[in-house]
Amino acid sequence: MSCSLPILEVKADSESGIVEGYFSGFNNVDSDKDRILSGAFSKSIKEHGPDSSSNRKIAHLAYHDTTRPIGVIQELKEDSQGLYFRSKMGSHTEGQDFLKMYQEGIIREHSIGFNYVADKIKQVEEGEEQIWDISEVKLWEGSAVVFGANSETPNLSIVKSQDDINKYLEEINERMEVFTKALADGKLSEKYNNLFTLELMQIQKEYNSLLTFEEPLKDTLQEQEPNLKDQQKQQEEELRTKLNLL
Repeated sequence: MSCSLPILEVKADSESGIVEGYFSGFNNVDSDKDRILSGAFSKSIKEHGPDSSSNRKIAHLAYHDTTRPIGVIQELKEDSQGLYFRSKMGSHTEGQDFLKMYQEGIIREHSIGFNYVADKIKQVEEGEEQIWDISEVKLWEGSAVVFGANSETPNLSIVKSQDDINKYLEEINERMEVFTKALADGKLSEKYNNLFTLELMQIQKEYNSLLTFEEPLKDTLQEQEPNLKDQQKQQEEELRTKLNLL
């Protein structure tokens, strides 16, 4: 099972090759209606974390691909935000490519690979939704990803006004600047041209979605009020006209 998570802060140091960030955030409901709770990773960290004696330690991968490790996790712990990691990027080409992409903001998100623990899942009702609260998982890896599973289009449900559209357009512009700089820099391997193509297609989809956005209709009652006033005014004018004719 893999789970894509909200964007959390990532820091990268080119000199040391160290990247810090979060593989997971707590109390966020994902597209599968899963919500990972604080403490869910503690057992996995103890058994397979960087300080454990396990031969199969939790890995830092690219896109959940076990043939593509990009770094070695040096620190892994839970804090109030989620699952914090500190990794040393590899000196191989892909490790250095990802270090550069972390630095330039191309890689901003992470996703975890895990297994559910049968008796550590509880279904709860929140309004009309059924949410699965997860109190423990078997964590195998954390992966760097460009965007999560539900980022085909922006979340237009929270776009209510022109100000919201302007905010999205600013974010799109910032991402375009990041990729333009990375392409001009020319320090990444050619194989990441496909990654850039996917991201630019994603930006285009978001832009087109905003172009076709229609502002929600105003509340019906608010629209009815001026109509009622106009009708009343018309009736008064008709009455005055009739009185003048008498």
